[in-house]
Amino acid sequence: MTIRRFRAASHKDAMRKVRDALGDDAVIVSSRKTSQGAEIFAIGEAELALLHETEDAPTSPDFSGLAQQLLSDVQDMRAMLHQQQGEKVPDDNRKRLYRQLRAGGYSDPLSRQLVAMLPSQLNHSNKTYPEALKWLQQQLVARVSHQSNMQANDWELLQHQGVMALVGPTGVGKTTTTAKLAANYVMQHGNDSLLLVTTDSYRIGAQQQLAIYAELLDVEMHALADGDTLDALAQKMQGKRLVLVDTVGMSQRDQRLAQKIAALNSEQHAHTTRIVLLLNAAAQQETLDEVARIYQRIAGESELTISDAILTKLDETARLGGVLDTLIRHKLTVQAVSSGQRVPEDIQVPDIEQLVADSLAAEVSDSMLAASEWEQSSEKLEPSHVFTHGHLIQSSMQALRNHVPHFSELVQALKQKELPESWQNTAFPDELNMIRWAAPQPLQGWSHLTPHLGLNKHGLPLLPPVIHDNDDSVLPDMALAPVQLFDYLPETALLDIFSEHQTGWLATLNVNHKVHSQGHTVVVSELVKKHGIPLSKHTIVYRGERRRLELTVAAAESEQSQQLYQVVYGELHGGPSKNPVQRRYWMVDGHCTAEQVVERARSMMQLEEYARLTRFAWRAIDKQKLTSSTQLAVAGALAAVAMHVEYHSAAQFAGLRGELLSLSGKRGRVQGDKLVPAILHVIQAYESLVAAGREVEA
Repeated sequence: MTIRRFRAASHKDAMRKVRDALGDDAVIVSSRKTSQGAEIFAIGEAELALLHETEDAPTSPDFSGLAQQLLSDVQDMRAMLHQQQGEKVPDDNRKRLYRQLRAGGYSDPLSRQLVAMLPSQLNHSNKTYPEALKWLQQQLVARVSHQSNMQANDWELLQHQGVMALVGPTGVGKTTTTAKLAANYVMQHGNDSLLLVTTDSYRIGAQQQLAIYAELLDVEMHALADGDTLDALAQKMQGKRLVLVDTVGMSQRDQRLAQKIAALNSEQHAHTTRIVLLLNAAAQQETLDEVARIYQRIAGESELTISDAILTKLDETARLGGVLDTLIRHKLTVQAVSSGQRVPEDIQVPDIEQLVADSLAAEVSDSMLAASEWEQSSEKLEPSHVFTHGHLIQSSMQALRNHVPHFSELVQALKQKELPESWQNTAFPDELNMIRWAAPQPLQGWSHLTPHLGLNKHGLPLLPPVIHDNDDSVLPDMALAPVQLFDYLPETALLDIFSEHQTGWLATLNVNHKVHSQGHTVVVSELVKKHGIPLSKHTIVYRGERRRLELTVAAAESEQSQQLYQVVYGELHGGPSKNPVQRRYWMVDGHCTAEQVVERARSMMQLEEYARLTRFAWRAIDKQKLTSSTQLAVAGALAAVAMHVEYHSAAQFAGLRGELLSLSGKRGRVQGDKLVPAILHVIQAYESLVAAGREVEA
């Protein structure tokens, strides 16, 4: 493949050179203004046909993703030719979406990146604009990290134990937000375990304002003297579950800001200090970007991190795009939204889908954008689709390598068609916390056993997956995991060994399974109905959406050894209308606490798709000519990476999920069956882009 470069004094003259050299069906790869005039990179249609033939050669890189993006630019090329020839230009939904984003307050770089990835079938047709707008909303929702649809009793922000400090510029609403959070905390946990601290000694009446709220809530409050750190209040903080700090408001450009942030770094609470940045939704996007960038940098200099945000003054803003853009750009998780002055009512968990929809509801007019800005941007938008695609591939590859442990070894296995030596010994990293044992029978319609999977303390999959050995014996390093999860019910003797060594476990039961209880044998469904004790309700992420998990436990025992067990019944609410409630039964050890039950049940439900995704990945790489064992390990690893990305709560994974959704060409919620092909595409297309880049003419 050869991409040719054309230079001329103007864009029109450069386009004429393209037509003369490559014909009217040439594909524009990129164009830009230069100091000498204009520069266009293009490829001929015949070259593009050769690119398709390359896909069938087993020894060549996979150019399929790159070819698809190049082909999607054909319509843009023809639209530009129509414009040059004075003919009517087809509808351009990318241009319309770009204007909609800019009118909503989104930045130019993010707007250009998003609309450049619009599937070609949704462009150049006025009839498809509603679908294009829906696609754009899904892309934005996928990129915003958030804690939404939380129930009152599991609002993650209020479950934090340690120090939580609210920071932000003057007037952003820190004191009022502190009072709102304090009131909600007291309603959940009582007032004895909360301590309010203020560092604001600058504003007249600032301490008195928070003191009034503290008195109303019957909560202890103390002021931190100027120049002191939180360690000065170490004695007051003892025995407190949460220390909520209202900091002094300072401009991001104030030279004293570094000192004030450093004062929040307590030696005693170094690992439990959480800094939450408040962002004024009514501020300009440029200002919000500067606030987030400087506050994060200064916090980093004091060995603190800012990864959480609360949006304030939503009732005062006309354009929400700026603050959402800032969340995406700086990888901040929005924990709450605030509008109004009422305490505690005017603070809620965020409804991201509604916020995104509102941000794209602004009226658009040509006068809202300067002509020069649109001309500069549109020239980049139309021909640079493939390079934007390439940028996302490189960005996604870097994120996967940086944030998914041992991902580079998976890339190596696909490239060299053999497993890395470190995988041969199942060398799990130190963070191994749980083992999820796959069923000893193949998935229906498949002849291979699903690999076992190691999990970290967050219930996320670790690489490498573990292939069943010949005698299916317990591997020593797996047996060391403190929690054992089973897709099936193991032998009673093994459960007795776990109970004897106080090893935690959870095993899946069917609805008709019988257990021993109070001298009788009873079906688990009947046991739960008669003797079940409800646990608190929790919100979990499940297959791309947040669902409510309700758990009930009942006591049981082993008829052979009299060991105490617990039967757990789970209901997952909020699903599609055809299946709004899903039901599960498990058995856990008798020592399992309520919190551990929730943790294990959540992990089991989130990883239910692992077997199906492994089979899906196996078929996706079936033409790679791998040995059977290598193919199974690679398939299991692809499925594990997809689920790691899907369920990781860190803000950087929200951006990665959004990028992978764009690259997948799919719509809707981000789920494993969309992530597996997208991750495989990133791995293959990255090599293709490297190879293609070497062939660009100098």
